[in-house]
Amino acid sequence: MVKDILEKKGKQSTEILDFILNGVVGVDINPLAVIIARANYLIALGELLRLGKSIVIPVYVSDSIKLPEIKTIYSYALNETVQVYEITVNKYKIQIPSEIAKHRYKLGQVLSGLREALNIYRERGNKSEAKALFNRKASEVASRAELEILNMTLDTLFELVDKQLNEIWVYMLNNIYAPIALKEAKFDMLTSNPPWIAMRYIENKNYQDWVKAEVLNHGLLTSDQVKLFTHMEIATLFFNESAELYLSRENSLIAFVMPRSVLTGAFHHANFKQFKRPKMKLVKIFDCEDVSPLFNVPSCVLLAVLGEKTEYPVPTTRYKGQLERKNCKLSEALHQLKVEDYMYEPLTIGLVKGLICYSYYHDKVKQGATIVPRNLWFIDFKVHPTLGINTSKPAVKTSEEVIKAAKDQWKDVTLEGNIESDFIYATLLGGDIIPFGFVKLRPIVVPCKALATQYKLLDVEELRNSGYTGIAEWLDSVQKAWEEGSTEKSKERFSRVIERLNYQQLLTIQNPSKRYVLLYNTSGTDLVSCVVDKPSLQNFKVLGAEIKPKGFVAEAKTYFYETDDGNEAHYVCAALNSTIVNEGIKPLQTRGLFGERDIHRRPFMLPIPKFDPNNSVHLRLAELSKICHEKVAKAKVRFTGKSVASLRRQARETVKEELKEIDELVSKLLDI
Repeated sequence: MVKDILEKKGKQSTEILDFILNGVVGVDINPLAVIIARANYLIALGELLRLGKSIVIPVYVSDSIKLPEIKTIYSYALNETVQVYEITVNKYKIQIPSEIAKHRYKLGQVLSGLREALNIYRERGNKSEAKALFNRKASEVASRAELEILNMTLDTLFELVDKQLNEIWVYMLNNIYAPIALKEAKFDMLTSNPPWIAMRYIENKNYQDWVKAEVLNHGLLTSDQVKLFTHMEIATLFFNESAELYLSRENSLIAFVMPRSVLTGAFHHANFKQFKRPKMKLVKIFDCEDVSPLFNVPSCVLLAVLGEKTEYPVPTTRYKGQLERKNCKLSEALHQLKVEDYMYEPLTIGLVKGLICYSYYHDKVKQGATIVPRNLWFIDFKVHPTLGINTSKPAVKTSEEVIKAAKDQWKDVTLEGNIESDFIYATLLGGDIIPFGFVKLRPIVVPCKALATQYKLLDVEELRNSGYTGIAEWLDSVQKAWEEGSTEKSKERFSRVIERLNYQQLLTIQNPSKRYVLLYNTSGTDLVSCVVDKPSLQNFKVLGAEIKPKGFVAEAKTYFYETDDGNEAHYVCAALNSTIVNEGIKPLQTRGLFGERDIHRRPFMLPIPKFDPNNSVHLRLAELSKICHEKVAKAKVRFTGKSVASLRRQARETVKEELKEIDELVSKLLDI
């Protein structure tokens, strides 16, 4: 396209080639993607390759947003300081003066000199000859102080050659330092399909720490939003960081393919949509959510210009349709897609006059404990064929269902033992919940003691000293399995497995003295809720015997609210099971390949009021929830559905008349 435009303007072929090589540049961290891009670049140059010029295709293998660290080095010989960009190679430091790295010609000259010097050193082992050649070439572009730094780098590379560690590092340096020169050059337009990955999937801790710092630096999250860091989409940081590093001036353009979740009600994307750091104006959106096949998650394209303030609504074009094949050409796709325009505006649910006014319960509900790896905590009871089971210290083993669903690293981890019943609790996963009830209560082992308002976790020695040998042996086996099977990063963060079990104190903050636990699913297309009455928890039936759970612990696939007021718990449960709230959170939910997914606290972004025992609507909702719980409890034994979705449909069908009244009352409650 650039070539065609310049040809129409009457530019000569040599001018066109120089313009393209200097102005059309690419960076990708994936070497294969770079090879493909370079091949496409060559093909696009076409007849310009016949000019006979020696060219380097300016597409680099590098991290485009994390540039090498800048340091100040003192030159004792010249009594002056030099700023350098530093990287570490096999624990060796390699430094390039910043003024060299900033200029592509100077950097190219220096790297060419390094390459030739190392070739001579490999062939003849003569450092003096190699240094003389390098200094002759580098002195053309470097000051004396800079040359001193570059000679230290050359010495480091000599040492790497001696230890047979230097094979491609000069080539790599060209790539690693390229973004610095590109940052100085600046560009009028940036286009990209940045990495789509949540921060929790970044395995390198140093890189994760750097990302966290930059997320805060760009105002994408604040320091008090630490729980949202793991959900943070790296593509948003790439968008802001790239614009800041590489755009040249006001009104220069950035156009990135992004996961469409950045347009939804995800809390961790709220600040991104303000486009404040750097200041940008979102001018156009291409919404590709309804195009298939495309990406594995719904996508969009965001176009913004530097230097202006974003104002909503923003013009948006929505594309819809089924493509005949993946990766088809744009010209083909346009004939297969329907196009419609609309104005996009971020959701303002929960905002009153620009201030956040969520439900009273928004900050009161909590996520359950991360009881993982599940192989270590979820159990089945093991019955002796003749002796049956000891209900005070039953034989247990790792749950068969959990083993089937385990991650590869835990697939072969199974435990067996005899556990004192004082440490056998009940829990529910998100998929166990149906409207106004649950399909399966799961036994788990939890090494804890109930206090007045919280739990206290007990480690092996404390359990042994208290005479609980069964749970002590189990926990000792769990600790060994954790040390053998967990990643180095996990072991560094949680040396004791009970620390992982109590991540962010999500287990110990649960209150054993509260009678009622309101539960709903953490994620899923549809919101479902139930109330657990702890004293009425059903016993685990093992043949003719029964084992009473010590208590109930909410698990991370559920959110919970604890109260001693049964009417309050059932009032909120009725609201959460209503069609009104379920549909109300749809625009707020992030979306996956199969539709809406994350729920978390979104139901309470709607203005569900605090329970008022004097309010007749509140009391009627509580009464209806109790009726629904009774109906579902009696009917679920006849449910024939095998999937979670079908069981939930059957539960709704069981209470459809009550749900109609609930919807009417919730509509009145929320003034919808």
